Amino acid sequence: MYDLIIKNGTVIDGTGSLGYSCDIAILNGKIVRIAKDITDESKKIIDAQGLTVSPGFIDSHSHSDDALFDYPDMIEKIEQGITTSIAGQCGITCAPSGKDDDVYKTFGSMANAVKNATFGSNVKSFVGHSALRRTVIGYENRRPSEVEMNEMKALLREAMENGAIGLSFGLIYTPSCYADTQELIELAKVVKEYNGMLSAHIRNEGFELIESVEEFLTVIKETGVKAVFSHHKSMYKPNWGKVKESLRMIKDAVDEGYDIYCDVYPYEASSTSLVSTLIAKELRAVDRAEIPNMLSDSKMRDKIKEIYISRNGNSLSNLLLVQCKGYPEYEGMRIDEIARLRGQDDFDTAFDIIIGSGANAQICNFCMTEEDIEYVLKYERAMICTDSSVAKDKKIYHPRLRASFPRFLGRYVRERKVVTIEEAIRKCTSLPALVYELSGKGKICEGFDADICIFDAERIIDKADYINCSSRCDGLNYVILGGEVVVENATYNGNKKGKFIYRTDM
Repeated sequence: MYDLIIKNGTVIDGTGSLGYSCDIAILNGKIVRIAKDITDESKKIIDAQGLTVSPGFIDSHSHSDDALFDYPDMIEKIEQGITTSIAGQCGITCAPSGKDDDVYKTFGSMANAVKNATFGSNVKSFVGHSALRRTVIGYENRRPSEVEMNEMKALLREAMENGAIGLSFGLIYTPSCYADTQELIELAKVVKEYNGMLSAHIRNEGFELIESVEEFLTVIKETGVKAVFSHHKSMYKPNWGKVKESLRMIKDAVDEGYDIYCDVYPYEASSTSLVSTLIAKELRAVDRAEIPNMLSDSKMRDKIKEIYISRNGNSLSNLLLVQCKGYPEYEGMRIDEIARLRGQDDFDTAFDIIIGSGANAQICNFCMTEEDIEYVLKYERAMICTDSSVAKDKKIYHPRLRASFPRFLGRYVRERKVVTIEEAIRKCTSLPALVYELSGKGKICEGFDADICIFDAERIIDKADYINCSSRCDGLNYVILGGEVVVENATYNGNKKGKFIYRTDM
């Protein structure tokens, strides 16, 4: 007797092949039989007539590691069909912290703490460069000494030996942004020793996009490490269209034999901190806690404003405030709207928000164009991502956190026909499974894990937006994780079947 049979669905198996009509039998968390008209007994049967059956979606770039202990249900992941997330991105991880902490002192202590834990969705994680640098050097804007470099390498080796995928860079964020290219290369050499991989939020995704792509390509070519360009895009109108050149550079490197990919989220707005958006990295050589004091200096305000305007223009109307504990009444409003309410200049308002939030205000930055998004989505080595953790206690947040995959399948696949549905499912499943070495995942195949989505390809669509962020998607009928139904009609049932996944060749 089987645990579950999925009958009468159109199977899109994740390989890019055309869909076909078939039944799927599941036993002990595995797909054990794929055939027409399976009539054996089963504890549960799902009639998927008129529905599409695909592998569970893999979020190729997430920050789910920061929710492992406090928000293990991963509700916003599983309720959009994400059965596995690749976390620890943009150089930002809780571990190592260097603190005398039983959980976060090292990557290994964190990984050991979740060894027997269960989650609403699977998680596999990088270790972050900012975490290494913060632990060893703090927030100083300088090169590491030889001793400090060796300490970072030792922490990185410890992480690799305890299950980290590899190393992520966040070269827009402090303190990762203070590293020069040679530091990145030296650390990447350690990753290569373990046959790990790199990901990078490159140094600049706007006016210096091409130079920043070139820098990461230099790291890749110097070390031969497999790598992913994170959430690839071109920000701000004068730079729209540059993704054609940046992807050409990546394709040329692939043609030379380097193993390189990118990921992308299907939205025109990015999401990050107001500090990293507004304050140039050369002015951020202080601990985040010191930034409010820095902004009490009118001359420093003038300097920040001058640099920002020279690079991005004199309006902050493209910035939507989504999180600010000091001014929660302004969440969901654009910075220029808030400024008008306060009778202030846009920049003074933004500076006050940074101070009032303890330098922790988060924004959505409407800075991209649909044409660029579609161009990147079409790239054969592009994977789909959320670039997000989970909502936690937030009411306002970027809707990609909840709806990236339904939006991609509804808006960009069904409505705009950017790629075929078979290619779309490949980008959501077998491609990231290949890149991140997720054995037994990413395909509807006998012997593979029974991580499966069942959805209506004619209805699936995102419903969350920048104000109504928590709205569940339409058209997602079932999500199956480890052979058990965990979501029905886009609603999670609380059954935690996910695990923390360790790099296998440790």
